[in-house]
Amino acid sequence: MKKRIYGILLTCLLIAALAGCSKKTESTAADTTAAESQTAAEESKATEESTVADGADAFTTFEDPNGMFTASYPGTPKEMKQSVSSEGTAIDLYSYMLEQEDALYNVMYSDIPEAGNTDPAAMLQGAVSNIPYTIEDTKDITLGEYMGKELKYSAPLESDTITFYHRVYIAGDRIYQLQAVSSTGERTPEIDTFFESFALTK
Repeated sequence: MKKRIYGILLTCLLIAALAGCSKKTESTAADTTAAESQTAAEESKATEESTVADGADAFTTFEDPNGMFTASYPGTPKEMKQSVSSEGTAIDLYSYMLEQEDALYNVMYSDIPEAGNTDPAAMLQGAVSNIPYTIEDTKDITLGEYMGKELKYSAPLESDTITFYHRVYIAGDRIYQLQAVSSTGERTPEIDTFFESFALTK
């Protein structure tokens, strides 16, 4: 998986859900992610080598150090924090990503700017309409009392394409996003394990 390219795309998708992905935001994300890519790749390799079991049974529960959520990963994700700007408002984006040779799992969240749209349904619709790729499938989902959307779409990745399985939740004053990728583009049982394990703790 191409972490640097993927990281840029992740940030743009988050900002698209909030207020549109600007060139300035994309540039900031590229600089931050490029600086982290070598360390992240080394940690991902170490995680892969330490994982003996395969499949959904290899997943263990990860607790966000900020106490916001729990989710199951096939290893320990790398925490990343980026500060991005949306219409003059600084937004802290927290990301917990685990990249393997044939799969990738990520949870990210951010506070919703006070000046942003506060209607969950409108924000979810904005998240869908602002994704710059053809949506192949979409459906309404919920997480307890909170509204959400599940999406499937493909994006160019150098000479190939990468298929995203993407869940977005509006939970009070925060937006949470889960993204998963498999090397084949197919939705694997491991992706379902990752999605269904996600729970809010705050």
